[in-house]
Amino acid sequence: MSGSIIGCAWWLLPLLCCHLIAAKEQYHEFVIRDVPVERLCRSHDVMTVNGQFPGPTLEAEEGDTLVVDVVNRGRHNVSLHWHGVRQMRTGWSDGPEYVTQCPVRPGRSYRYRFTVAAQEGTLWWHAHSSWLRATVYGALLIRPRAAAGYPFDGQPARELAPILLGI
Repeated sequence: MSGSIIGCAWWLLPLLCCHLIAAKEQYHEFVIRDVPVERLCRSHDVMTVNGQFPGPTLEAEEGDTLVVDVVNRGRHNVSLHWHGVRQMRTGWSDGPEYVTQCPVRPGRSYRYRFTVAAQEGTLWWHAHSSWLRATVYGALLIRPRAAAGYPFDGQPARELAPILLGI
C-alpha cells in the first residue's frame, strides 16, 4: 500500500524542490539605541534602529524566512511586532510584549525568525513596547515569488518608496 502512495505522488517531488529552492533565508541585525535628534530647536534622545529613524525597510519574497537579531543598547525594554505577518507556528516571533514574548531588556538580544508565507504586499514592523512604538518602526515589503509574477498583466510602471508617518 505505501509503495502505491509513493508511486502515485512521484510527480510532486519536483514541485516541492522548486518551492524549497526559491525560498531564501535573510539575516538582519537591528541595533536599537538612543540617538540625539534635534526638532524645533530642541534636542531629544530618540530610540532608533541602526541609527535610522524610521528604521530600515526589509524586502522579501513570499516564502522567504526572515531572521532578525535585535540587540537592545537602549535604556528601555523593547519587543518588535511584524504587523500583518501571519505567524504560522512561530507565535514567539510575533512580538506583543508580555503576550507572546518577554521584552528584550537593555543589554540583551533576541532572535526573531519567521517565514512570510502565502502573503504579499506592503506591511510594517514596529516596537510593541509603550511609547517606543512612535520611533522604532519600518516598512516590510513582501514581493511575489519571481516565478509567480504580479496579479496583473506585465510589470509595474514604477515603484515608489513606502511613506511612513511618525513623530
